Amino acid sequence: MPRHPQYSFSHRTLIYLLLGISIIFFLIATRQLLVPLFLSVLLAYALYPASSRLERYMPRILTNFLLIIGCVILFFGVLAAFGLLVASFSDDLPQIQEQLQMNINVWREFLTERLGISDERIDSLVSNIQGLSQYIGALFEATTNTILILALIPVYAFLLLHYRNKFREFLSRVTTPEQEEIVGNVVSKAATVVPHYIKGLLIVFFILIIINSAGFYIIGVNYALLMGIVAAFFNLIPYLGTIIGYLIVFLFVLVSQEASVALLVVVQFFIVQFLENNILTPNITGSHVEINPLVTIFSLIAGGMLWGLPGMFIVIPYLALIKVICDNVPNLEPIGFLMGIEGVEDHAITIDAIKRTFGLKSRHRE
Repeated sequence: MPRHPQYSFSHRTLIYLLLGISIIFFLIATRQLLVPLFLSVLLAYALYPASSRLERYMPRILTNFLLIIGCVILFFGVLAAFGLLVASFSDDLPQIQEQLQMNINVWREFLTERLGISDERIDSLVSNIQGLSQYIGALFEATTNTILILALIPVYAFLLLHYRNKFREFLSRVTTPEQEEIVGNVVSKAATVVPHYIKGLLIVFFILIIINSAGFYIIGVNYALLMGIVAAFFNLIPYLGTIIGYLIVFLFVLVSQEASVALLVVVQFFIVQFLENNILTPNITGSHVEINPLVTIFSLIAGGMLWGLPGMFIVIPYLALIKVICDNVPNLEPIGFLMGIEGVEDHAITIDAIKRTFGLKSRHRE
């Protein structure tokens, strides 16, 4: 039989490049379809442990219905409470705008007299800050529109939970007997990793609301609870989220209160960052999602470019699913290794490493 000619390296590269571009355009074009579906899969994974336990005492359809209704009530309850805080903030908006103009005049005088910066540069800086506030407002507006579009999430999650055995059977039928064990390991591991990650993330989120709000109240930030929620909300995005959340609070305080309070916000940022990175996340979220920071940050940026803010929230759990698949498929194990944190333990910045650096701890056990 005649042998098929092998593609050259350049041809294979071109094919992979075109395939990648096609996938990117497909994800952008189907955003309104896929974002609710992807979020509903995460919700179904998060509810799966509770659903499997409750099914011992009641029918599956009733169990899933009660869980979904409970989630909807909780979501709208949190949304209503946040709306009350925003309404209180809106009532004081005229006073905030008046204080903002006074602070701008003070900063303008300081920059002109003390630092010799021209009025043109100051006007450019003010316009950049206004542009940033408009971008933040557009970001929240886009998020609100997305929430309105995502009304199908509870329906999708209910159906995914109800038909989960059917999906497992489908995977068994499309795989060979040799691959069936691998598929079973992937499904079981994913059913453990994703719920633990989401549960830990939510626990950290609510703890950070308390820590942020208490800290803002102590240092004198106005609307401490609202600002604490905003900072904790963006912390759901790994690495970049804490910076974004505290930057919003810092700019708000800088233009509406004294500069000393804004400086204290920066100090609190470093304290909270240390607590979250070294105490909260390692002990609550744990090592369920072992993705290295390079892959995480790149994926967050890519998710934001494709699907905006929802994409940044979605991408990390799905990275964990991809890593689970790569770790269990022999041909994909190198990719899983590249995504993970294995191989860099000796160079990690930990409390023990800092102690060894300053000679406070022996490098070898005796």
